[in-house]
Amino acid sequence: MATLSQLRSYVVDTVRDSALGNPEIDKLLNLGVSEIAGGMQSSMGDSITFPLPELFSIDTVDTDIDEAYVLMPGTFGRGLIFVSDSNGREIDICNSMIEFSENYPLMNRSSDVVSAIELGGNLYYQGIPVTTEELTLHFYRLPVPMTAKTDTPDGIPLSMQVTLLINYVAYKVYEITEDGVNRKDSKYNKHKSIFQEALKVLELYIPYDSRPLYLKGRR
Repeated sequence: MATLSQLRSYVVDTVRDSALGNPEIDKLLNLGVSEIAGGMQSSMGDSITFPLPELFSIDTVDTDIDEAYVLMPGTFGRGLIFVSDSNGREIDICNSMIEFSENYPLMNRSSDVVSAIELGGNLYYQGIPVTTEELTLHFYRLPVPMTAKTDTPDGIPLSMQVTLLINYVAYKVYEITEDGVNRKDSKYNKHKSIFQEALKVLELYIPYDSRPLYLKGRR
């Protein structure tokens, strides 16, 4: 695995900017991991890239007897794909907040939870149980930031870590420091192009059987 210390060295050798210290490099490296995990423009169509399989996570939340929503777990990143009640019964995930609101306009139904949706970091549900109930959630978590020298990029496959992150940092730096970034021979365009090609490889790497799992919660 590429450690934070190794990635710093690669960035220094690639960018060669004396004003770029470890704090700035670390910030850009972690931003790259976060953006890749959160979804970027796909090379395969008018959509964003799929979640990273290694960030799949399971956690729980407790319903509120007075509200139709609770905060998602603090580790939630994207893609609510499964919800079940305390008995293991699967709860329907609505296609959109519009659909959810049309089905439950007042959001004050008192009953077992039969439907849910995530929006803005909140889990909305209907009905509202009269006693607190634990719901189990499947989703893709936030990557853990790299802070120690031995930390590695969370969720990104080993073979793609260096190419993706070094070229991400390089094109972000040159976007600010280089004049004429629109020139075909600019360093900005060079590193952005390499990054985008690496991102395409990452998309192709993600197993097909994990893509429907993500799409299940986004019908």
